[in-house]
Amino acid sequence: PSARMAQTPPTHAECMACKFLLWKDDPHRDKQQFRSMDRLHLPKERPAALQRPDPIGVHVGEPRKVAVDGRRWQSLLYCLPHMIPILVTMIILCINIAQVYWQDLDQPNQNRTLQALQYAAKAHEMMIIASLTAIVVYRIQHDLSCFNGVPLGLLTGGFMFTSPNFTFSREFFAGVTATSNSKGPLRFFPLRLLILLCMALNLVVGPSSAVVMIPRPDWWTVPMDVALGTNYNERVYFNHSKAELWPADITKAIYGDTSQCNPNGTDDYYNNCPVGAMNIVLSWMETHEFQTPSNITISEDSKMARLLTSEDDPSSDSGWTVTSTAGSMFARDFHSYLAWLADDSSILANVKHPLLRPSFLDPELRMRAPLVQIQCRAYLAPDFERDRFEFPHDKLLTPPLDRYRSNEWILPNAFVEDLRANAFDPNTYIQKRYAFDWYDTASNFSSQGAPSLGAVIIHHERDRGRNGLVEVLTTCSIDGRWAPVEYVLDPRDFRTIRQDSPLDILNGTYNTDTNGLIQMRMSLDWAKSMNVPAGAPHSPTMTVVENLLTVWSGPNYTNPDQRSIDSFFSTALGLYLTEGLARAFSDPRKATVLYRQSRDEQGPFVGKLDDPNRQSVCSYNQSQGPWEEWAPQNGYTEIKFTLQRNGYGYRSKGVPFKLASTVLVLYLVLALYHVILMTMGSRVYRGYSSMGELLALAWNSASAKELKNTSAGIDRVRTWRYIVRVGEVAGGRRLQLRLGDDKERTHPQPQPGVEYV
Repeated sequence: PSARMAQTPPTHAECMACKFLLWKDDPHRDKQQFRSMDRLHLPKERPAALQRPDPIGVHVGEPRKVAVDGRRWQSLLYCLPHMIPILVTMIILCINIAQVYWQDLDQPNQNRTLQALQYAAKAHEMMIIASLTAIVVYRIQHDLSCFNGVPLGLLTGGFMFTSPNFTFSREFFAGVTATSNSKGPLRFFPLRLLILLCMALNLVVGPSSAVVMIPRPDWWTVPMDVALGTNYNERVYFNHSKAELWPADITKAIYGDTSQCNPNGTDDYYNNCPVGAMNIVLSWMETHEFQTPSNITISEDSKMARLLTSEDDPSSDSGWTVTSTAGSMFARDFHSYLAWLADDSSILANVKHPLLRPSFLDPELRMRAPLVQIQCRAYLAPDFERDRFEFPHDKLLTPPLDRYRSNEWILPNAFVEDLRANAFDPNTYIQKRYAFDWYDTASNFSSQGAPSLGAVIIHHERDRGRNGLVEVLTTCSIDGRWAPVEYVLDPRDFRTIRQDSPLDILNGTYNTDTNGLIQMRMSLDWAKSMNVPAGAPHSPTMTVVENLLTVWSGPNYTNPDQRSIDSFFSTALGLYLTEGLARAFSDPRKATVLYRQSRDEQGPFVGKLDDPNRQSVCSYNQSQGPWEEWAPQNGYTEIKFTLQRNGYGYRSKGVPFKLASTVLVLYLVLALYHVILMTMGSRVYRGYSSMGELLALAWNSASAKELKNTSAGIDRVRTWRYIVRVGEVAGGRRLQLRLGDDKERTHPQPQPGVEYV
């Protein structure tokens, strides 16, 4: 006893309080004994020591309330939070599907708007996650209120499915693997599937929302009448027929008059000769040797430039190269069209970054460019002394050459001896070093699928180890195609014609596109017609090919490098032949024509685009019928231009959009299905809709022996698998959490409209 108790006897209330505390702490307490003690000694009023005042600001006693609301208008009100993200998702998906264009690049406050849209995408993500949370919580409330119940591990799944820790926890594993004695493993399958689906959506809904909500920079097609005005009705034609554009038979006739190929007249030689630009190629090769890939700028009549491009296969030593360039005719004529557009300052005034893509009005015609594949193989001494030389073609795999990969194309020995007999004297090294000739592989190996042309070169390499010259023979297989391309024109800067490169044979683009490539049949007279005098200062009689081959200086070591020789000759011949094909039908006197419906009654004007005098270039007159019918019958091919602008917009293309739209559509299906069930079922669960309410419900429920020794945590998985449900007790006046299956249904489920204490 304390000092106070020693001086003053304790009151009756204090004694009873001490006895109550001692009895409460006694594990072997006897309730009946305490009741008897209470009747004998406990006063009528409650002692002040045992009275516990209410906490400040807390009102004890909640009013009765409905746990399940069955009114339909309450269900509709509950669906409103779902309708907002549903409508936003539908709107942004429709905007992408409609390919709505937003604005050009470099507009005022553009970056600020894009940054604001990132916050909008985050808000959209949060609305979707809130909607998913409400859907899962509602499903758990529904199952709790039914006799099915919910596994204890999934009881908080509606609030925890967004947490990665919950995904890898015991309670989640136990909840998704829980079974029922009455209905088996499929009893909780809908709830499991819903939680797993919402977990997956929670991970990807954020980036998906950003993908569809934030506009993407790209090139966007604009109707020509929008950019060029409503009065735009010009029609543009090539002054060539369909048969002339992409001839399969390459003969000398495609150049017309080659008498102007005089190296002394520089202007005419450059503009009118098939190989007039070879001096530019020679200058580039002297600077870069045999370097690939090559990008050589060729200017057309001081107007529009094009790129002569060559690539090889860096992964192998096959001596294979592929070369391409835009057609000379296209470069000149497109320049004339752009120059005509530039004359009117109002044209394209409302487009900040325009691009024009020409194409044919006839859907069967495609824009094309020459594409030449060449594979060379050098035979060095002592291999040169062999009696069998082949044209290599194991890398020429475009159809139909792929079917003849194992065939051998043997060069006749008689051809080799004749070429060697005509070879230059190696003693005059500078001027007489090469012997060169074309070989008609198409005629000699027609049954073996050989390409249309071959080349044979005999030259001499310096060998310092032997202090002399080494004779080398090189054979080349040549395959020419008209490859489909897309030309790109910039009306703001029409100095260069660009094209989507057709050089993707290395990656197999054209291996499967048999209809896209037109194989050429190159004749010997065509190949020889280009080999005109080059006008070299040191040798006036040297031809263009000989002048081109003299660029090769050869490596100064004992054994010449075969790969270097292969690569050089395939690159040099590829540039030479491709440039010759690009100059086909390049007569500057034949250019595009423009058909314009005149506003006066003088009829249409048909003339060259760049002709300031507006003089007609053909014999057409109105008495011959409509121009649209007369032109195709008289060698004119109509082309059209597609206008594109560089800016931001929405587009339903690409893998990111497909993934994002799949995620959002999946959410829409789930949310709309939930809303339909809500409105048809007309049930809103107001109780145990939060973690705090679940805790209060558990606090007011009877203890379960199955959860013994769980005050410090739960370690066993089987504990999380116990089934939990909500049932009525105390004659239907209260609700409690019940553990285990209620097979006899002794505790009815909550009823709509009933108020519980």
